[in-house]
Amino acid sequence: MVYRKKPASADQNHDDELKEKFGTNFQAEKPKYFKEIVKWICLIIVALLTALLLRAYVFEWVVVQGQSMEDTLYNNQVLFVSKLNCDTPKRGDIVIIQIYEGNWDYLSFFKDVPLFRALFPCQDEVNYIKRVIGLPGDEIDIRDGYLYINGEKQEEPYTKGLTYEQSFELPRIVPENKVFVMGDNREYSKDSRQLGFIDFERIKGKAVFRIKPLKDFGNIY
Repeated sequence: MVYRKKPASADQNHDDELKEKFGTNFQAEKPKYFKEIVKWICLIIVALLTALLLRAYVFEWVVVQGQSMEDTLYNNQVLFVSKLNCDTPKRGDIVIIQIYEGNWDYLSFFKDVPLFRALFPCQDEVNYIKRVIGLPGDEIDIRDGYLYINGEKQEEPYTKGLTYEQSFELPRIVPENKVFVMGDNREYSKDSRQLGFIDFERIKGKAVFRIKPLKDFGNIY
């Protein structure tokens, strides 16, 4: 019986040419498109998670709304906010406080997981920006349009208008783990004089500097 050699196919001839040109491992030179795509997808996912973690635990920026912090801050200004050391506020700090938590109805299956609640924004959350006036143990009083802390009249060059007691009965001692806050525009600010003392855990961050407008970029203190 005679066996005839099967003619080489065009693909085989092409492979033989590549072997002669690149050696027997020529297939390793072929681009690995699938691996490249997977690598880029992983990089994008890592970048997004890093950005979310930074926003949740390190910093973010906020937009001022309203006139309660004039003449220090104005409507639509953008601020850089640090979320580090929120549990140790200092008198004079300008802070973001959570007034209404909002809801996670769009992520109802994750709303009981603290990590997801920190990473993703909730709907209808309400935050105010105010200045820390009183710390735990301080006696707060308001008399004749001026603020008194521990019996001493305060010089507050950053304020606009006179300071009135409004609906919060004073003098009062600031409880542990709470602060007394007010807006700098004292006659047009909803703050601790209506809301009461603010828990440390409701402080979401400290405003550090102004980002926009560019002409006012820099320190806000």
